[in-house]
Parts: sequence; structure tokens; C-alpha cells
Amino acid sequence: MSIRGSLLIVGSGGVVTLILLGIFYATDQQHVVVYLLIGLIVVCGSSVATLWVARLEHRATRLNELDHLKSEFVGRVSHELRTPLTTIKALTRLLLRGELNEQKQREYLETISIECDRQIDLVLNLLDLSRIEGGVFRLSLERVEVEDVVSSCVKAEFSAAERRGHKLQIKPFANVPPICADPKALRRVLSNLVENSIKYTPDGGQITISAYAETNRSAISVTDNGRGILPEDLSVLFDKFHRGRPAPHSAAMRNAMTNADLLEDADMSGVGLGLYLTRDIVERMGGRISVETEVGQGSTFTLHLPIWNAGDCSGSASVEKGNGKKITGR
Repeated sequence: MSIRGSLLIVGSGGVVTLILLGIFYATDQQHVVVYLLIGLIVVCGSSVATLWVARLEHRATRLNELDHLKSEFVGRVSHELRTPLTTIKALTRLLLRGELNEQKQREYLETISIECDRQIDLVLNLLDLSRIEGGVFRLSLERVEVEDVVSSCVKAEFSAAERRGHKLQIKPFANVPPICADPKALRRVLSNLVENSIKYTPDGGQITISAYAETNRSAISVTDNGRGILPEDLSVLFDKFHRGRPAPHSAAMRNAMTNADLLEDADMSGVGLGLYLTRDIVERMGGRISVETEVGQGSTFTLHLPIWNAGDCSGSASVEKGNGKKITGR
């Protein structure tokens, strides 16, 4: 029996006992009232005690969950660091032997460069997380041309998309107002969305970046025709350390593949910080992020960012946030 259950029994038993005492031993109505008041005091005391016990039990459960998350997070980070470093070390040894032709040397050097970029991204995400939770994260807001950010992102992610056979393209857009943002942070945010599309879209997919004007905002969307997001994952999509489960790419896959097959089929690398940091950074810039998705059809993530205004966009942002996340279904 739980502590809460015991307290409830004690409280209820105390009231019943005092009422019986009042009936058998009270010499007048006043004594009955006294016994009843004492009973009510016992009930209130046991209720307060039950409430505190419930809070302590909830806190203990939460601490256990956090401890589990910490252990899982350390394991993920260790894996994310160890795997690329092992690849870099192995390829470096092969290059040092001097037995490879020029084509192989270039291929291995490109792989080493890519793995180094992965390490840098991981370290930057961990630093951002530390700064955000320590209350020292800063953004330098300035005028940013949407086209410049989109073009820079496509150039940076083109090779990664090409290796998976994806077609990464920019949908033509015009007359999109400049935005108020931190250019470096925004490029990282947009690149993270593109990288997720690359990861969760089966080989040979299509990823499109588009932009358009909204009322007082400019929107940048990343659309793919990948697995989509399972409905049960939408509520925790932007949570810290959450990594989305793979969704089947078609009805045929849903019928033919087990959950184990789907998990094995997905690229589940990462520590679950990308979307959490993306939402936080976008909100600090006064914007928000939304997602439309359909299982087996793909997803569209959209950044809604404030239009640049010389009088309202200057200096740094550290605490202020926007309207929060918005998740909708297609």
C-alpha cells in the first residue's frame, strides 16, 4: 500500500472514530460539535500530508526520469563522437600509407571533412544548449536577406543531399522582405531542417526550400517527400533529447515492414537537440516554427520570422521569445 493510501485511511478512520466517540460519550450538542471539528481537522491534516507526499513521489519519479535521460544522453554523445572519430582515424591511416590513387585520396579526404563538420555541429549544439540553460545565450539581430540565407544553406547541404540521391532545390521566389535575425544562427537553424529532411527521406527523394511574404513576417519553408512524422510524435517533436521514430514511406511499407525493420531502416544518428534548439533560437528572434506532415507523404517545416525594421531590429536578444510553436496537420 502506498503512503498516500495509508494517510487517507488514517484520516478517514480518525473522523469515523471521533464521530462515534461524539455519539457515545458526548453529554450535550456542544461536545458533538467539538468532536466533529476535531475530525475535520484530522481530515484536513491528512489531505495536506497526502498532497505533499504526492508531490514528493512526483519529484522522485521526475528525478529518476532525468537521471535516465542523462545516462541516455551521455551514451548518445559518446556514440556520436566515437563513430566519426573512428572513421577519421581509419581513413587517415590509409592515406598515410601512400598506396591510394588520387581519386581514392580525394574521396577519403572529403569523408574526413564531412565527419569533421559533424563533430563541429555536435559541439556547437552542446555549447548552445549549455548557454541557453545557463541564461547566457546571445543573438546579434540585424537585417538579413532571405535569399542570401537560403542560397548559403543549399550550397552547404548540397553534397550531403547528393550522396543520398536527393534533389535539393530552391523554389523560385521574389519580393520576400528582409528579416530581423542573427544570420549565423539562422543559417544553422535552416541547415538543421534540411539535414533532417535528408535523414528522414528515403534515397532519391526531393527536398525544396521556398520563401514567401506574410503579414509582418517572412516565411521560409523546407519541404520533403519523406517518411513524415507519426501523430504520437507531434506533441514531443520539439522536446529536448527527443529523436523522431521512422514513419513508413508508403502503404506497402506499412504492411510489409515491422517496427524493428523500420527502426533499422532509419538513420537515427543524433542526440535529439536539433529541433529543440531550432525552436528556441527562432523564438528568441521573435519568430515561430510550424510543421505540416502526413505519414508516408512528407513534411514541411516553416520558419515565420519578423520583417526587418530599422527601429525595431537592433542589438542583441537573449531572453525574449515569440509566440511559441505551432503544429498543424496537413
